[in-house]
Amino acid sequence: MSCSATQQAKEEIVINLQERGADIAPSMYGVFFEEINHAGDGGLYAELVQNRSFEEKEMPAGFHAEGNRLLPKPVKYHLTGEVRNRSYRWNTAEVPAWSLQRKDSLAAQMKVTEESPKFKTAPHNLKLFIKDASQPVRLLNEGYWGMNIVKGGNYFLRSIIRTSEDYHGTVSVKLLSEDGTVLASEILDITTDGQWNDVRETLTAVGQDTRARLALEFDAPGTIWVDYVSLFPENTFNNRPNGLRRDVADMLVGLRPSFFRWPGGCVVEGITLDNRFEWKKTLGDPAARPGEYSTWGYRCSYGFGYYEMLQFCEDIGAKAMYVCNVGLGCQFRMGDACPENEIAFYMDDCMDAIEYALGDETTEWGARRAADGHPAPFPLQYVEIGNENWGPEYDRRFDMFYKAIKEKYPELILIYNEMPQREGPSAIAKTDMIDPHWYVDPYFFFRNTTLFDSYERGKYHVYVGEYACNRSVGAGNMLAALSEAAFIGGMERNGDLVTMASYAPLFENCHDRSWETNLIWIDTDQVLGRSSYYVQKMSAENCPTYNVKSNITMHDVEPEWFDKGYIGFGAASATVRFKDIKVTRNGVSEMPDMSGFVFKDGEWEVDEASGSLSVAKGKQILLQEPYGGDFVLECKVYKTEGTQGFQFFLGMSADGKTGYRYNIGMWSSNDRSELLNLKNGKERGVLAEYSGEAIKKGEWYDVKIVVSPLKSEFYLNGKQILSYVPQPMPLQFINSGYDEAVGELVVKVVNAADSLYCTSICLENAVDIVAEGKVISLTAVDGKEENSFEEPKKIYPEEKIFDGFGAKFDYDFPPFSYTVLRIKAKPLSDSY
Repeated sequence: MSCSATQQAKEEIVINLQERGADIAPSMYGVFFEEINHAGDGGLYAELVQNRSFEEKEMPAGFHAEGNRLLPKPVKYHLTGEVRNRSYRWNTAEVPAWSLQRKDSLAAQMKVTEESPKFKTAPHNLKLFIKDASQPVRLLNEGYWGMNIVKGGNYFLRSIIRTSEDYHGTVSVKLLSEDGTVLASEILDITTDGQWNDVRETLTAVGQDTRARLALEFDAPGTIWVDYVSLFPENTFNNRPNGLRRDVADMLVGLRPSFFRWPGGCVVEGITLDNRFEWKKTLGDPAARPGEYSTWGYRCSYGFGYYEMLQFCEDIGAKAMYVCNVGLGCQFRMGDACPENEIAFYMDDCMDAIEYALGDETTEWGARRAADGHPAPFPLQYVEIGNENWGPEYDRRFDMFYKAIKEKYPELILIYNEMPQREGPSAIAKTDMIDPHWYVDPYFFFRNTTLFDSYERGKYHVYVGEYACNRSVGAGNMLAALSEAAFIGGMERNGDLVTMASYAPLFENCHDRSWETNLIWIDTDQVLGRSSYYVQKMSAENCPTYNVKSNITMHDVEPEWFDKGYIGFGAASATVRFKDIKVTRNGVSEMPDMSGFVFKDGEWEVDEASGSLSVAKGKQILLQEPYGGDFVLECKVYKTEGTQGFQFFLGMSADGKTGYRYNIGMWSSNDRSELLNLKNGKERGVLAEYSGEAIKKGEWYDVKIVVSPLKSEFYLNGKQILSYVPQPMPLQFINSGYDEAVGELVVKVVNAADSLYCTSICLENAVDIVAEGKVISLTAVDGKEENSFEEPKKIYPEEKIFDGFGAKFDYDFPPFSYTVLRIKAKPLSDSY
């Protein structure tokens, strides 16, 4: 339906090409890689064999397994001294990813040993006892949920095997389809003298299957030890050995990243320090790399290591960012800290990493890089000191690292973790950049496109190292992508301050989603970009040189007020007691009627006389009388057991699905609180948030909530921790800039509404305007639409020629769309 048909007025947008705003840094768009969701192993890294070195069941020091859970060693969280109760998933298979196919269970057995290892750094090997080979024994590897074998493709096998001297058979390698059809087969050249054979073979597939397996086949009795089995497609990115999956790497190239952040993320710190990512162990022969149990629940092979990352940066013209550990374990996990006398070890380790990338061949680690095959320095430009750390101990260590690195490498840009729990950059001596992170709902991004407008200038730049709309958006729908596009516009507009940004997480293998919303999805034979991927791609491909001013930056809709509704209580995952409940209206306090409830979920104990409630985990209760206007709710709260804290509800519908919810004491740390808007049982948006007040067991807390139609305030023990004034939420956003390289005005428009956004665009102080230009548009039928492996380009940028540009022209932007207009024109001053 056209705007004229609905008689909708066109919004006039005036863009003045002579009003130059902030420059936009060429470094603005980059990527952040972390081993999560099998992003590397089973994703970007092209290795087809899973658990290739048989190290999968090696636990971090001091950890132990109970069934399918891995429990860390008890270490103290350095901020509080507590020992946290945590557990992580553990693979209970005897030999993960490997199985035996034989005549019967007595014909052959296998077990993992450390007998005469080929490499002390990767000591495990698989020992096979073959008693009956009348039917050949096959050692099968399933790969990462199958192997994608393409007909005519070449695959490079490397296997390290030794046999007992009484083994008189052959060893064959086969690629098998899911139904057992042989796709490729070769006999390996094995010497049966009890010594390790490091054999290599090329397999050429005569068929194809996306769920293929690899088999080592043995046709005689005896004992065999298998130390390492690797299979790579010949067709890796840039044909690199030990390389990357070409189609996945090409998706990254499509983002035009100016930098590449590695190795994380939480893996940098580890669940404990004993479990941290260690870059030195990622160097050298892949067969000798030990790997490490990832904080995300599986073992990282260290195959995509420091050298491979630096080489990839060089291949794609990106700068490298290395994230170092300052001697702190992940503060969202166990959070231990190394003792004072060990800080120098972590600092030296960071300096060695820098030297490996930048040092000349006369240095220890520069010589090691040259020996690894790259005499020239690599393009390392950034070092992030720590990952998502905060508190006085982190700040102290940051200063130490910053000073040491700057003295030796003044050209490097050093980055501070800007966390909501911190005192902030004011607590440290100096930094080049800060790195704030946002994982939010779409309405946060829509409401906060001006967030950086008020940031202090002149002390440091901002790198938004992790951000994503990942709440209440399914696995990542169009509404999420549009909110990110709006937020990106705010970052570009503040290009004098925000000079770098990277979405997170980057990848997921679709068979192992540890994090709900990720940018790129991977299967054995497919790679898929979400709508958010195409927002990133469009933004990077159409990044102007500098901003130009327009009269409009957003288009508001009416705010939602705190309407009359039901009030209530609850707890997500704790046992909680509420008492001394009272409501004050017009200066009169009274205990609310507890003789009945309009909604009750779960078993509650109610004491009408004392005005108290007790609730078990995950429950909700709403009082039977609705409240509106101005009132104050007060009570005392006590947590008996469980994790997290307690909840309060305001303005709720009678079914308990629509209204507002205060979550107090969220996350495993119990120190985050927020006010959320609920609609039809879904989280519609975080309206206010606070970090720093942990809810403890065995303590009474005084709660006061002050409510009016225009405002709500939450007080804990007399301290205001949350406050929210309903605000208009924009759904249309405009930012404009000029691309000096091609002489084009770039106009980016987000329309997150369900109707056309009808505009009349006026270009002031512009000359030589060309009527014909490009329009690139990303659209969806509604905000809930997502791409899928069945419809990978359901939401996909479409480029067309528009011939109606001029000093003044009309343009109607589709519902649920992100659109880029590229207009050939010159600022008036350029014509003289």
